[in-house]
Amino acid sequence: MSYNWNYSYVGGVPRVKISSGADIAHLVELDEKKWTILSCPVKGLELDEKTLQYIDTNDDGQVHSSEVVATATWLTGVLVDMNLLVPGTDSVKLSALKTDTADGAQLLAAAKQILAAVGKADADVISLADSSVCLERMMAEKLEALKAERAALQAVEAPFGDKTDAVAEAYAALDAKVRDFFLRGRLAQFAAESREKLDVQTAMIESISAANLTERTADIAAYPLARITEGTTLPLDVVVNPVWEAQWQTVKQAFDKAVTEESWTALGTSLKNYADYKQQIEVKETDVVLDEESKNIAMVDKLLHLTRDFYRLLCNYVTLSDFYSDTSKAIFQAGTLYIDQRACDFCVRVNDAAAMAAQAAASGMYLVFCHCTDATRGRTMDIVAAVTVGDTQNIAIGKNGIFYDRQGHDWDARVTSVIDNPISIGQAAWSPYRKMAAFIEEKVRSMAASKESKLTESATAQIDAKAESAAAATAEAAAAGPQATPAAQPAASSAAPTTFDIAKFAGIFAAIGMAIGFIGSFLTSLGREFMALAWWQMPLCLLAIFLLISGPSMFIAWLKLRKRNISPILNANGWAVNAAAKISIRFGNALSQQADFPLSAKMRKQDPFADRGLPWWQHLLWSLALLLLIAAVCWFFGVFTLPGITSPYLAK
Repeated sequence: MSYNWNYSYVGGVPRVKISSGADIAHLVELDEKKWTILSCPVKGLELDEKTLQYIDTNDDGQVHSSEVVATATWLTGVLVDMNLLVPGTDSVKLSALKTDTADGAQLLAAAKQILAAVGKADADVISLADSSVCLERMMAEKLEALKAERAALQAVEAPFGDKTDAVAEAYAALDAKVRDFFLRGRLAQFAAESREKLDVQTAMIESISAANLTERTADIAAYPLARITEGTTLPLDVVVNPVWEAQWQTVKQAFDKAVTEESWTALGTSLKNYADYKQQIEVKETDVVLDEESKNIAMVDKLLHLTRDFYRLLCNYVTLSDFYSDTSKAIFQAGTLYIDQRACDFCVRVNDAAAMAAQAAASGMYLVFCHCTDATRGRTMDIVAAVTVGDTQNIAIGKNGIFYDRQGHDWDARVTSVIDNPISIGQAAWSPYRKMAAFIEEKVRSMAASKESKLTESATAQIDAKAESAAAATAEAAAAGPQATPAAQPAASSAAPTTFDIAKFAGIFAAIGMAIGFIGSFLTSLGREFMALAWWQMPLCLLAIFLLISGPSMFIAWLKLRKRNISPILNANGWAVNAAAKISIRFGNALSQQADFPLSAKMRKQDPFADRGLPWWQHLLWSLALLLLIAAVCWFFGVFTLPGITSPYLAK
């Protein structure tokens, strides 16, 4: 008989409900097509990495659904009551361990051993702190034993003291070039007529001589190490290829006389023996081989990590209930970004910048990419945050904010790029007008800049022309001698005044007049038709015009807002998302919070630099002027009449 699963809507999508120990115990029976996630990374999540490493049995850096099922099956075999996984505690009563299974009996024995080792032999509860302390002690003892074992190996002294590492690095860089030099020398001995061909070719240097040679070091590095001779030695004072000069100066310290092919090989052997010895005596925790007793202690530590974290993983894996919750955050949410009077809660680390850039736009969200730095701890991190409320006028590349991670540490955040998508239907409604205003502003700015540039160029040209003319006149006067008439000099350099010819501009004035007349006629006709409407039709007409302009933007925004999805962002970070993970408008409003100020007139009065606005009498005058203008327009189109005065519109 199949297990009776419960289902619920999570994020607007039906998902299986994992809420009890029985659900976890029967996880092996759950159709994998109903899982929300099929794989997630071990690193970079807000869940203890060691817990995920215990689940990742094949050690490939990913937690797969099959490994989650295997972990649930193992827990079922060692725990009496699977319901103790739901609260997520890091301690277990010894009576909660099964004794009728091999793994359960081993865990019980190991737990008692751990409690005895930490001085709690009479305790009936074991905690994660107990197992961690015992495991650390055990690993420290085994590391020391391994170090002592390797230290007993025959020591190999560093052949060049504290300079050995530098010599080894230089040797590795030069090895191929030195062997190439010796081989070229032997070929030159074998065929003396080929020596010029084996040496540095002048044509090769000439081909790059016109370029900036600092940018052609790769080409120069390919040339032979030194000039080729028919000899079989490399003198210590030889002039070497300048790209390899630093390495040669370091490595030649290892030789007392000229380098031969045999002495070069001997140096390599000496350095390799020392490197092998260093690698042998270097001890890492992964080098420790656990015996059966140690494996059982590690198994207890694994159990306690899982009793604390496994149910939480399921809430972010089989379902996304932690994400679609108003009381908790998902394990992929890295923290909160504060920027532009907003707190953005959907912030995800960027593990692969190229993958994120390629896929994030498909999420349909307005995304802000930030580079975060923590100078106090010397760390950096890249995040992507979703802005789901408010406007975006003040968000731009280079804007600074503060990012708080889940541990409460603050990071300096700087916006590096933005993916523009609608935030709300209201924002989309005003978007065409803002774009139009920005377009007009840009056109006016460019026209003004162009006009200013032309005026500057014209003025500069006139000044230069007058300066040249004055210089020429001065030169002529000097050549003519004292007989020249001084008064004639300015006369020669002066230009005839230009007169304004109205005929040249008649066509331009006519065109401008026609344009103004056409626009006036159009507005008059539009106003006539508008005023011909009934009073109740006027607001409907204005609404229709508004919808005609803003309607397409609002409709596109509505479509995009309905399709917002976090799957592309998670996918770029290595998650295998198996089901929709949408962000509805209502849920999106909960993912970002705006600053809310209790505005009042009293607050304005308390600010000595607040804009006080117009005095009351100016407000009154402007209001009267507006009313008179509306009345004049209504009279013009015949909405009402004045005794003895006929409207020009009605007269027609």
